[in-house]
Amino acid sequence: MTRSQALEHFEGSIGRITASTNNCGLADQVPAKSHYAGTTTYEADISAKSTCTARDGKSTWDAGDLATGTVAATCAWTWPNPAGKNDLREADVRFNIADYDFTRNPTSTCNGRYHDVLNTGTHEAGHIFGLGHVGSGHSNLTMYTKADRCEVKKRTLGRGDVMGLRSIY
Repeated sequence: MTRSQALEHFEGSIGRITASTNNCGLADQVPAKSHYAGTTTYEADISAKSTCTARDGKSTWDAGDLATGTVAATCAWTWPNPAGKNDLREADVRFNIADYDFTRNPTSTCNGRYHDVLNTGTHEAGHIFGLGHVGSGHSNLTMYTKADRCEVKKRTLGRGDVMGLRSIY
């Protein structure tokens, strides 16, 4: 995957959250916004142990090493807003390319080798915008704790994901 293809999918992942993209027929009622500020040489402030490190003031999506078993990780820093939801100060995402292969187009011949970058990215973008993991009984939701290889169903939000965003915003 080229850098421009990765960028396209990173932006698409964020856009699915800010537009409440879903297959449930639910209208977008979430006023969340994002702004792409360009490329950087900064790295995500996420360690190889999948922990957040000191923030550098730049929101960054990248690829690198994370703890074994971690497909991707997100660190988000906010500051209090007494009038409502805390304001996002910085958000970093890292995809674990040391242990996993990512694709932008999984096919029927995927054979479990790849994770879909848009599927994973939409889940991680959900964290940026305040959504947490959901557990058993909710495997159809984007924010479900686990993702199967070659899975693409989390490219769009489920009803619970949209309702969660509406409750935050």
